[in-house]
Amino acid sequence: MRLVFAALICSFLVGCASAPATAPREYLDEQTAATITAVKEPWIFTREQNVGNEQRDFLHLYAIDVNRMGEHRQYIAALQSSAADMAVRPLLELTSGGQTQTLEAVSQSPREIGIAQPIAESYTLTSAWWFFPVDKQTLATLANAGDLRARMIVGNKPIAYVLWRDGRGELSELTAVLP
Repeated sequence: MRLVFAALICSFLVGCASAPATAPREYLDEQTAATITAVKEPWIFTREQNVGNEQRDFLHLYAIDVNRMGEHRQYIAALQSSAADMAVRPLLELTSGGQTQTLEAVSQSPREIGIAQPIAESYTLTSAWWFFPVDKQTLATLANAGDLRARMIVGNKPIAYVLWRDGRGELSELTAVLP
């Protein structure tokens, strides 16, 4: 009986200690004093067509919430592995089920919106971060979107991406904790 009781308590403690695999991560940006809540893992897209011997081009999309003294703002933080033109603010088109949402990158620097430390590490020298303002409703819509496709439009040059890793589970967890 004692053995069963001890096993029950151990399993209960292990169950309480483990967070869901898709739970968002939260950290304090010490330089801006903003609390950043981000999806644990991003959506990952790969370029629809790679020309010649080019290195594979990826687009990572992180849904984030920036809390600055109780003022919450949500963004899609996009890490583009081979940014073509850093001087031009891109558009991000997300398409699912025939519906397209077009988002424009913010004009402020990441520090001005509360992000001095990168959301994740860049993995190429040509990587660029872009931040696209969204709201909780848009994030909830994306969390339920199947067959998501992405396009980055820089100037008049669209770059199409196809889904490589789905991030709907992580986004659902994030939207559940947003105020």
